[in-house]
Amino acid sequence: MHILKKEFLRVLFIIFFAALVLILIAGCSTEKTSVKQGKSVPVVSLPQPPQQEVKQAEQKQIQQYPVINVSKELKKYTEALEKQCVKYGWTDIKPQEIPWEYYRTTKKKRPLIFAHFGDLEKNCVLFLGGVHGDELPTVYLMLKLAHYIKDNPQIFKDKCIVIAPLVNPDGFFAKVPRRVNATGIDLNRNFPTKDWYSKSLKQKNGKSRKGKRYYSGSKPASEQETMFQIALIKRFSPQKILSAHSPLNFFDYDGPSSDLDSFERWLEMISRESQHPLKKFRFYPGSLGNYAGNERSIFTLTLELPTSNPGKAKEYYNRFQTSIIKFINLSVSEGN
Repeated sequence: MHILKKEFLRVLFIIFFAALVLILIAGCSTEKTSVKQGKSVPVVSLPQPPQQEVKQAEQKQIQQYPVINVSKELKKYTEALEKQCVKYGWTDIKPQEIPWEYYRTTKKKRPLIFAHFGDLEKNCVLFLGGVHGDELPTVYLMLKLAHYIKDNPQIFKDKCIVIAPLVNPDGFFAKVPRRVNATGIDLNRNFPTKDWYSKSLKQKNGKSRKGKRYYSGSKPASEQETMFQIALIKRFSPQKILSAHSPLNFFDYDGPSSDLDSFERWLEMISRESQHPLKKFRFYPGSLGNYAGNERSIFTLTLELPTSNPGKAKEYYNRFQTSIIKFINLSVSEGN
């Protein structure tokens, strides 16, 4: 009797379990039916594109028109820059209309801005202004150029144009604009050239004149502004660089030496057309010309404007605009 009772309970348990399973299955079927009746869109697994197509898509995204950085810091900076432009009578300059980008800031937290136009894989030219904060017309020259390039996209067809109009904003925005940056260093003596340690600290503009106009720093590439310029060179791999300065009043060809004859002939033509003298200036340890032109064989040109008078800035731009456009169109491989 006891055995029969035990067997009966086992059969009852099996029946209960089977009924429970049937109820669960019916519930799932009802849920699927309700989903179907509700016309929900089923999730479909799309095939992934080949890896090569992914890379091409990413590259295409990179080559699009420069992304405007809309950070509060950049907006505040461009507003301050426009006020400074108005102060100098440069009312035609509207910095907020240019698609600036920045990734670094100065000691005083000012953005180190640049804009790039065109195809990153094509022939690239880099323009630098305001390396010395008291060389005021060079800032106008590059800001005006950025406006002109933005408004004339045919200029950067099959080219890449990068403009950093104000490399030394702390010097530019100082109560009295000054050559050096906020830490008192000349940014055109701070590049990590091969001769920096052997020559820079031995010159009269080295340690003995710390805080003066030509101090190169305690070590090369110590400044954010210097690293900013190096980063632009590494990122964009320019075939040509033009750095604007004042007030020595000449063109200076900084390299490469292997193509000196062909480029000097081109510069002689530009010099005659613009009525601007051509001189061969010596290399300074830690200078851009030494770093880029001499050591890295990048066609590097210094445009020294006649004065640092901000009231002459528009005159200088009009005088050199044609030469600058010819520099953009210059074929480095041919020197013409």
